[in-house]
Amino acid sequence: MTQSSPRSTSSHPSAAETSPDWSTSARRRAPFYLAVAILLAILAALATFAYLDQIRQQSVPTGQALVARQAVRPGDMLTSDMVEARSVPVGILPDGTLTEMSQIVGRMAVVPIAAGEILLPGKLSSEGGGGLSGRLPNDRWAMVLPAGWLLSPVPEIAPGDRLDLLGYQKGRTQASAGLVVSAVEVLAVRGEKTNPDHLTLAVTMDEAVAIVYARANGLNLLPLLRPGGG
Repeated sequence: MTQSSPRSTSSHPSAAETSPDWSTSARRRAPFYLAVAILLAILAALATFAYLDQIRQQSVPTGQALVARQAVRPGDMLTSDMVEARSVPVGILPDGTLTEMSQIVGRMAVVPIAAGEILLPGKLSSEGGGGLSGRLPNDRWAMVLPAGWLLSPVPEIAPGDRLDLLGYQKGRTQASAGLVVSAVEVLAVRGEKTNPDHLTLAVTMDEAVAIVYARANGLNLLPLLRPGGG
């Protein structure tokens, strides 16, 4: 009697349990991590720059200075609304910088002052002085120029304008004409603007000598009005 061998039972493996593929997951998240890292680096750089800039500003000594809030023409009387105090690095502060409102209120500008320009004593009339001598710029003298010295009528003119004067002798060739003085400032106009009796000019001593010398040698003077700011 043959003994039948028992049927071999084949074992069926159970379905393998799935586990996360870490390499795939890491690759998917890499752009996100990279973006976050770049953003953090930028923020850190900005914070460092701001900190260093703050340290730099604190390390530079500053001082107070009065500056013009607006453009000021010669002859304008300064008020507190026309001026403000600002902190300026000490290294660029000119000598004699005005720092107190009491030093400028009621004083007159004797030269054009641009907006944002630091106010200095030489740009203003002397304290409490409203006369012509107080309005003269440094190293200038007031000179009266009679209208009869001029070859042609004066262009419409006002205090603060600047003139060039050409000298020309009647009967001479054009080559004899020449520039006598350049960019002299008009301080006052007596008479009508287009037909004044005389002009009061702010001149250096050399300019005064040049004008008198030209007149003494029979030259007529031709006034040329410079453009604004010239």
